[in-house]
Amino acid sequence: MPEPDPFASPFHHVDLPGQERPDTPLPPGYRLPAPMPPVDAADLAPRRPVTTTVASWCWLAGAALVVLALPALFYTGVDVLADDLVRDSATDDSPMTRGEAELAARLTPVLFGLALAVLSTPFVLAAAKLRSGRTWARVALTALAPPAAAFGLVAMLVFASGELPYVHWAVGVAWSWVFLGACALGFVAMYLPASNAYARAVTR
Repeated sequence: MPEPDPFASPFHHVDLPGQERPDTPLPPGYRLPAPMPPVDAADLAPRRPVTTTVASWCWLAGAALVVLALPALFYTGVDVLADDLVRDSATDDSPMTRGEAELAARLTPVLFGLALAVLSTPFVLAAAKLRSGRTWARVALTALAPPAAAFGLVAMLVFASGELPYVHWAVGVAWSWVFLGACALGFVAMYLPASNAYARAVTR
């Protein structure tokens, strides 16, 4: 009578090193353990909260208001701007024609928008990286928030004073309020507790 194998398991068959495994079918009802599914790195990454997403979109909306909406406001008074260009060049040696003045009036907001787009590049980059929880993005937006607020307040005062006849003062003031509101909401949202916890988790 063969002696029992001391290394045998009472639960399942164990093949010792060098032992030939018999080609025997598994007993009825026996199943091999399923392999562990691979762990994706995205499953271990912290989940981005809604507050961080809102903060990112608010800063991007503020940049869009400056680069796209603000120059578009000047097209509401492009005829007035063309009239001013014709009147100002009347005393020159070669005064502008009406066609040249209209072309210059329509190109001026485009050039203005391109200049604002260059200045808004840090806002857009930091707002995009804010979604990933980057600490430097919050620091950059915090440093850029005071100039953005000052720009919005100065624009509001200029529009309210009526010194820009090319844009109706009510439209300009409304734009200023929307811009300041987007920047303020973005600043507050990126420092809410959920956003702080997300930034700390990403840093760790």
